Order: sequence, then C-alpha cells, then structure tokens
Amino acid sequence: MKKGRVSTGIYGLDELINEGFRENTINIVRGGTGVGKTTFALQYSLFGLNRDEKVLYVSFEMSQEQIIRDSRDIGWKDIEYHIEKGNLKVIHLFGEDLTFPSLDIAEMVRKTMPDKDMRIVIDPLTYPTFYSEKEKRKSLSTIFQDLRTLGTAVIVLEEPADGNHVNEGSAMPLYLADTVIHLQNLGFGEMYDRTLRIMKHRGSKHGEGLYPYSIENGLGIVIHTSEKQVERIRPKNKFDDKFVEAIEKTKHMGISGERLSARMESLRKNWTSDEDPSQILKLVIKEETRGYGKKT
Repeated sequence: MKKGRVSTGIYGLDELINEGFRENTINIVRGGTGVGKTTFALQYSLFGLNRDEKVLYVSFEMSQEQIIRDSRDIGWKDIEYHIEKGNLKVIHLFGEDLTFPSLDIAEMVRKTMPDKDMRIVIDPLTYPTFYSEKEKRKSLSTIFQDLRTLGTAVIVLEEPADGNHVNEGSAMPLYLADTVIHLQNLGFGEMYDRTLRIMKHRGSKHGEGLYPYSIENGLGIVIHTSEKQVERIRPKNKFDDKFVEAIEKTKHMGISGERLSARMESLRKNWTSDEDPSQILKLVIKEETRGYGKKT
C-alpha cells in the first residue's frame, strides 16, 4: 500500500485507483437501489476495523441492529464484535434532524469518535432540500472540508430513479468529491449485469473502463478485471531512458529547469501508455524554453 493511501477493501478496486483512496478525502459511491452501495460501505469499514482502525458509520436509513443483521446475512459476523469493542460507532439519524448540516455532522463525528484519521461512512448522504442551490453548495462544501480533517470518508449517494438524469442538487456532491464511483445493475443476470465505473479520482491515474462485479456471500463486492485491463493503468518503466534524456536537457534552465524536471519526473512515474513519450517530451521542452530567461 502506498504511503498516503487508504485501501478500499473492495476486491480488485485498489489496483484500478492507484492503490486506494488518498488519505483525508471524500469518496462517493453512487448508484440506484440494490446495486450494493451499503455493501461497499460496510466492506470498506470492515477492512479497516480488521486492521485496528476506527470507523464511524453515520446511517440515515439503518439502525445499529439493522446493520448487524445485514452484516450477518452476508457473512460478516465480526461487525458485531467491533461494535462491542467500540472500534465501530454507529450513529442513526433522520434527514430532518439536520437543521444546520454544515455544523452538525462534523461536530457529531468529533463528539462520538475523537480519533483522527479514521474511516468515516455516511450512508446515504441526506441534507435538507429547502435551501437555495447556492446555500446547499456552501453548506455541503463545509461538511466535506470538515470531514477531510477527520479522516477518509465514503459517502453513499442514491441515484435518481430514472438512472440517467442528474439534477443540480444530486450533482453537487459529485463536483465537490475527490473520487466518484458509479455502481449499476441492469437486472438481466448476465456477466456485465453489474458494472462499476470510476467516474473521477482526483490526483491519480485510474481505470476508465466498465468493470463487471459480483456480490459474494462472505466476501462482499468482487470486481472481475482481466490482467490486460489492469496492465493498461500500470506505470510503464520501459521508457525511463527517454525521460532521463529529456530531464538532462532542462538542467541549463536554472530554477525553471528544476521545476520542469520535477513535472517530467511526475509524468515518468505515471506514464501508463505503450507509446514512446519522446515526441511529447520534445514538444514540452520546446514550449517551455520559449521566452526562457525573461522570468523565473
């Protein structure tokens, strides 16, 4: 696991998102009814719990007893153990309880679980609809910023009933989140019946395909990716000599060259294409040296 990464616990997902969520981020799981959003949230929680992490689970739909029952049904009896030990805290709320959502959720998290850098789950995200869109955005942005200081959050978002239309209200969390994962169930019982798509993963390379998944008793969500699909997003080191050669050419540029070489090094570490980068590197050097010396 990379430093600064939080494993999702979802089998097959980490290798599609550069080894997990970034620490202290907001990660949304979006989808319609019955696609496995709560399973994703519980699986994410359980993975951390079994590695001595703390988890706070804020539920607007299920009580602690319902969470225990549903976890038992899928074969996760250890959820109850973690609740008894105090490693997993469950807060059951109703949407109308949040009169001032920008203040209440974060404060509730702090009071219930004072630990920092924990796993936080909100299932599903609910906030009042009587605010204006501008007020909602400001309020939601505040919630997300506060949660980022407390840990790494997975937030479940219910998809509109038609599955295709995203109104401004439901789209707002998608804009503000660091990662958005879309789960879909077509209901036909075929291989690509259930699919996962990574719509957004800020600051990281990620798989851009549609990935079939299943929900297995005792395991949870399992993503069925081929080695070829995973290979497409793995950084390639066979062109390292091309990057070294290009970086060498920036050395005469002083501070500007140092900045450019750092950017090229970042590109090298994240180069996933089978195409030779020489042409791109030449273009970059040509453009960056234009007007060099006027300012640094």
